[in-house]
Amino acid sequence: MPGKEWTIPSVKKNKEVLLIFLRAPEPGRVKTRLARDVGDEKALALYKSFVRASLSAARAWSDQDRYREIWITYYPEDKKDMVMDWLGRDDIFLAQSGADLGQRMAGAMEDAFELGAQKTVILGTDVPQIRPDHIKQAFERLDATDLVLGPSLDGGYWLIGACRNRFSPTLFRKMNWGTPTVFADTIDRCRENNLTWSELEMLQDVDTLADLNVVENHL
Repeated sequence: MPGKEWTIPSVKKNKEVLLIFLRAPEPGRVKTRLARDVGDEKALALYKSFVRASLSAARAWSDQDRYREIWITYYPEDKKDMVMDWLGRDDIFLAQSGADLGQRMAGAMEDAFELGAQKTVILGTDVPQIRPDHIKQAFERLDATDLVLGPSLDGGYWLIGACRNRFSPTLFRKMNWGTPTVFADTIDRCRENNLTWSELEMLQDVDTLADLNVVENHL
């Protein structure tokens, strides 16, 4: 059904759910640090290209198995029409809800598990180097570990995933989001909660012009 809300997905045995976290494409509200150097319109165009890269990798991954699902999670929660006008109406869309990023991520994962997911991975949209095999590896690692993380060069992470029976919302509570210690703090939380984890390839988050230059040189 076009424009499916996230209460609609059917529960499939051994379902793997990829949650793509993104913002509505509002000029001046996405990639704000990058926009200081390149302007709002250029920053928005770049942001849209990063989202396309994430969606392309995600769809290549999901096409390989009928038990794999992609849910597009958007923010702010009142921008559904803007997001669907941008990305089309054939995907499953989920409004992010919560006072901060941690609450939004924890809530999305909890609800995915309630709807039958056995493994859930959150993927950001700031890493244009993302490939389908990154996503595939993330879900495969969850066969042997409680948590999987994709570390970024700025000290955060571009991906996080968990198993249904070992998910801990405390990983997201009272975190200093946007700081260089997010990844290290998450590892500390894993140790405190006796959770095992696996790390994927470190990639470059693009938040500033310097980040963009690094990525463009790499690509």
